[in-house]
Amino acid sequence: MVAVERACPRCGSKYNWIERHKRGDRIYLYAVHKEGRGKNAKRWKCYLGPSDSYVYVSKTHTQEGLRLKGLADIDRALEYLDALINYVETVELDGSVRARLAEKFKRLAEVLAREPRAEEEQP
Repeated sequence: MVAVERACPRCGSKYNWIERHKRGDRIYLYAVHKEGRGKNAKRWKCYLGPSDSYVYVSKTHTQEGLRLKGLADIDRALEYLDALINYVETVELDGSVRARLAEKFKRLAEVLAREPRAEEEQP
């Protein structure tokens, strides 16, 4: 276990390390928080999801090409976006759906073009 100082993606508190728990043939991740020292240290864990992807729920999104992932995967939003772009390129959508998607992507581009606020910046 390597000690890190990062914000937990589940609760936002600083966590000390990530634990991996094997259940069957799957590995699940937990952020471990620790306050204090010795026997009296307070510890708690936040579930971050599987180490790779959610198997069963991803099966319901195969048409869109989505492999849903746990909170520990920091690139998941980019992978979801790529999958959605590929989906839109390969399926026939009616005009109203295309227009609504175009508005959503336009809004996303505007949000990304803004300067991040100080609290959004990461070290």
